[in-house]
Amino acid sequence: MIKNFIFDLGNVLVDYNPMRCILKYVRNISDANYIASAVFESEEWKMLDKGEISYAEALDIWKEKVPERLFDSVREVVENFHLYLPENPEMTEILKKLSEGNKKIYVLSNVGERYPEIVNGLEFMKYVNGAVLSYEEKLLKPDPEIYARLIRRYFTEPSETVFIDDMVENVAIAKKFGMAGYVYDGDGEKLYDTFENLGFFEPLA
Repeated sequence: MIKNFIFDLGNVLVDYNPMRCILKYVRNISDANYIASAVFESEEWKMLDKGEISYAEALDIWKEKVPERLFDSVREVVENFHLYLPENPEMTEILKKLSEGNKKIYVLSNVGERYPEIVNGLEFMKYVNGAVLSYEEKLLKPDPEIYARLIRRYFTEPSETVFIDDMVENVAIAKKFGMAGYVYDGDGEKLYDTFENLGFFEPLA
């Protein structure tokens, strides 16, 4: 019997699209694309998610790397990106239905220290029973140890668990632990129908 559901955050529970924020501060599309790559695809961003550096330290590094004329825009984007991560209403409805069926819901995410600000006020957090976060654990998915820590912390039977992530490699590791896996492709209606057809919204016996 499936009792536990683990969700990724970015591109699953929230719409992670850095360009939404970047274009609030940068009008030139070439500059916007440069910042998207130089910041959000950088090693420093991975270090932020891993909790190895702070945002202030990352900005000090980027100040030396990016063109001087763009640094003020980079700083504004980095300081405000968390304000441009809206929750996915279809996923929020799925979490609500799972919670009504007495299922336990957890978050496993590669995310930096802004996590509390990102999720502050988002409706789906009402249904979350716990979270394992990369910046706190100093580990990134798909490192198996971060999955192992979630299992040890919150439940004992991976076979009673479904893992939902938008990255195939992350789902593959969950399956190695004995969980069922679902690669989320952005189609919330399809996921809702799948869960409904499998009886996941029904109360536990």
